[in-house]
Parts: sequence; C-alpha cells; structure tokens
Amino acid sequence: MAKEMPPAAQRRTKADFRFMGARLCFAFAATLGDRGKAEAFERMVRPADLARWCVESGCIDTPPTCTDDDLVRAKELREAIQRVGEALANRTPTDPRDVAIINRAAAKPPLAPALAPDATAVRWLGDELDAVLSLVARDLITLCASPLRERVHLCENPACVAPFVDASRAGERRWCSMNTCGALSKKRGYRARLRASAD
Repeated sequence: MAKEMPPAAQRRTKADFRFMGARLCFAFAATLGDRGKAEAFERMVRPADLARWCVESGCIDTPPTCTDDDLVRAKELREAIQRVGEALANRTPTDPRDVAIINRAAAKPPLAPALAPDATAVRWLGDELDAVLSLVARDLITLCASPLRERVHLCENPACVAPFVDASRAGERRWCSMNTCGALSKKRGYRARLRASAD
C-alpha cells in the first residue's frame, strides 16, 4: 500500500524513506538504515519525520500530530518489528516482549478502507498515529500468519541487513532492493573485476 517512488531522475537522499518493494511493516523498520554499520542512520529524528512517514507510506493523506513520546513509542514498535523479522529470517524463536509490543500496537483501532467513487482505488481513512501504527503492526501479524513467513530473508548487504519478503518464483532474492543494495553490490563486483583484470 506504499505510494509509488519518485522517478529515477529525481535523486534521493539518504534521509528519504524506503518503500519500493517492501511490505509496510518492513518499510517502517527501514526508517533506521545502515543497521549493519557501527553507527546506524536514523531517518525518524523528529516527530515531524514520523508524521511525514505516515503520509509518504500512503497510509493517510494528512500528517498526524506526533509528539516526542509518540516518536519513542513508534521506534519501540519499529525495533520490535526488526527483531521479529530477523527471527523469521533466521528461523529462530521470537522474543515474547517484541510480540507483546506488536500486539499492543495492533490492538488499537486501525485505519478504515474506503473505495474511491469510481471503485478503482482504495483510500485509508483516519488521521491518528495510533491507527497508522496499528496498520503497521497488523501487517507484520498478517505476514507471520501466512506461508510468506518462510520467505522472509535479511538483505545480504552487511551494512543493511533489512528484512524483506522474497516473493520471487525461485526464492533466491538476496537484496532488500535491487535499486539500492543490489545495485551497490553489482557496482562493487564490477570494480573488483576491473581491478583483478588490471592486475
């Protein structure tokens, strides 16, 4: 349900949120980037960033009011989702504390779907942060209750390690996104081959 990404000609910055090809729950986890590095990159620095994510994710049209406490709570949910994603990918048990955080968020009333007048699109109605976080948490719960839980992997970019759902037929996807980590890996491989041939 994420919005389409901007055209390739529009240069993205590191602070931009990541949505392309990601489930809603894992797009939310990706608001913290570079998890495999010594210092991760925080994309939700201020409450306004959280409000912006709610709109850019396509969840709602109007930014909700967010406080510092809301940001702390959202980050707690984000990290619980990340850890559950890692547990699914590694085929290890989930931590009951993370499950409790996710269930608590999911228990809030979610956004309500509404058909556009021409019945060609769906809008999600609601303007409260709790409704958005509930939708995010429910997306992870839906994933855990489906066969796709067996398709959760971690990005092989050691700087990234973002969880993603491999929906490819062969089940051999290695990167969270070919446009970011996949492209970076290809560039590194190409440069390594050039150096090897030069030697």
